Amino acid sequence: MRGYHLGKFVLGGLLLVISCKREKKDATEDIGHAPVTTIEVWLIKGADTIRGRYKDPDGPGGRPPAIDTLRPRANETYTYVLRILDESGNPTKDLTELIFSQQKNTHRMFFFPTPEELVTIQIGDTDDFGRPVGGRGTWRQGIDTIREGIVRFLLRHYLNPADKDFGLERGSTDLDVRLPIRIQN
Repeated sequence: MRGYHLGKFVLGGLLLVISCKREKKDATEDIGHAPVTTIEVWLIKGADTIRGRYKDPDGPGGRPPAIDTLRPRANETYTYVLRILDESGNPTKDLTELIFSQQKNTHRMFFFPTPEELVTIQIGDTDDFGRPVGGRGTWRQGIDTIREGIVRFLLRHYLNPADKDFGLERGSTDLDVRLPIRIQN
């Protein structure tokens, strides 16, 4: 009987070690990245390209960020593409591919327009599980009676890919900025 209990103890310990190794492996697959200091929003329609940018290379509390106003046309539909950078050092690091492709299972960009009717943003890229990522998609600019507003860009980073299913409830924030929108005439 004593050998039976000892065997259960050894088997239980072995399962614990195996499961811990699996968790450690999952955590190290998402190797993290440099700090996000800059987001560029590119709106593309045919030959027409519009760019807005939020840049804060020294991070919160330092010099004020440089913020470009995004100037789309009312009632237009664009393809949007985001570019994410770390401009805190030299050279600048482009994190776009890392975040939206290599680590797409553990990242998601959320968009919050104010007022809500300002723009409709449809995410066009998905991760390996069919969940939205947010690096590119469709940007439908609202009617011309709403001349200006803001869009909040919130990039969430999840340590465990399953946590992405919980949206804003889990994960940490890699970027949380607001970009002003002003409709072109």
